[in-house]
Amino acid sequence: MKKYSDYKYSSVSMSTDNSFISALDNLFAQNNITNIVESGTFIGLGSTTLLAEAILKSKKPLPVFVTIEVDQKLHKEAVKNLSSYEFIIPKWGLSVSSNHAKEFIKTDEAILNHSKYPDVFIDDTEDPVRFYLDEINGMLSGPSKKTFSGKVKELLKNSKKINFEEKIFETIIPKIKNSNPLFLLDSAGGLGFLEFQKVQTLMEGLGHFLILDDIHHLKHFRSYKEVCENKDYKVLDKNIEQGWVIAKYSKTNK
Repeated sequence: MKKYSDYKYSSVSMSTDNSFISALDNLFAQNNITNIVESGTFIGLGSTTLLAEAILKSKKPLPVFVTIEVDQKLHKEAVKNLSSYEFIIPKWGLSVSSNHAKEFIKTDEAILNHSKYPDVFIDDTEDPVRFYLDEINGMLSGPSKKTFSGKVKELLKNSKKINFEEKIFETIIPKIKNSNPLFLLDSAGGLGFLEFQKVQTLMEGLGHFLILDDIHHLKHFRSYKEVCENKDYKVLDKNIEQGWVIAKYSKTNK
């Protein structure tokens, strides 16, 4: 695999190009989406904000929008950045169990044998297992103390204590699976394919919308391949160069 930093569009935040914005506007204008689950909030100014703005532009009833970030420092910044969107629920935690996540990273064939995939990007070519274990342990923002602005400190001081949550997909999806929800999967690089598999299992073949980021990356190169090969998925929009795809799952897709 090639190092992700060498990719022209490498970023820890999802693409904000005009084609993605237009695709989101069309998605919400043409569909009544009442539940959204996003993995990988980062600081909330990327895909989370783009989704929120597309929702508001559609002038439809506001959905329940849960977004998940494993890094506590980034989660706290996201809480502040997303505070004007009252329908967004930022959660600090993991979409799956930490034990399952660690086991997946330690045994994933594509991580262990990444040299077999020369056209795919990866974040660390020297010790990817350690890199991705650090990432799910909330170390993306680094181990050093972060300085927050006075406004952020005041917000955190006045907010309720937030506890780390695990298995968030298993908690949320059974409650919304019959609502044709939207899943945006852009979490830790080593967990992308595991999250995709978890959504398929928990949705049990039910209709849903799916957004994948980094389809040239370890994160979702296999997820994208499965979407393209599964006749029940219909690709609604994509930008191969930027590395994102929007799809709809339905048993009626041709």
